[in-house]
Amino acid sequence: MRYDLDFKMQVIAYYRQGHSSHATAKKFNVNPEFVLKWVKQYQSGGINAIKPKTSKAKYSSEFKLNVITTMLKKDLSQSEVALKFNISSPALISHWHKAYRLQGMSGLVSKPKGRTAMSKPFITDKPDDEKSLAELKRENEYLRAENAYLKKLDALLKQKKKQALKKQGSSKD
Repeated sequence: MRYDLDFKMQVIAYYRQGHSSHATAKKFNVNPEFVLKWVKQYQSGGINAIKPKTSKAKYSSEFKLNVITTMLKKDLSQSEVALKFNISSPALISHWHKAYRLQGMSGLVSKPKGRTAMSKPFITDKPDDEKSLAELKRENEYLRAENAYLKKLDALLKQKKKQALKKQGSSKD
């Protein structure tokens, strides 16, 4: 669940009045760990540190390397480094560290998400005798896929028609 800035400020203010993290958590019905996290974030980075993120943060590989080297050189915990660099999740640093240990700098480079866009079939208007073997193979593969699709579509349409006829026949009984 996401909490807005006003709610977090109320929680922090209540905690700073001298209440324990558990008492604060109970009053606002949140996890006590959230209370401590928000207080630490506010103390280290002010109001900007507790503002909800509007979009998913993207970090460069250089930034990730800087975070990891700072953590290792200064012997800081993941939570401390997350506070220092205003990273919302300490677990993210763990992922970066593991990727760096296993793959080096290439493990810190962001990989594209999702599927790649489908390429066009590259069917050209050239006569068949002028096409290269690769072009002919690509066109043949495309036409086979198109043929299989059309056969499947035809079978589904026939099946629907058959079911519709069955329903009409059963209502006459």
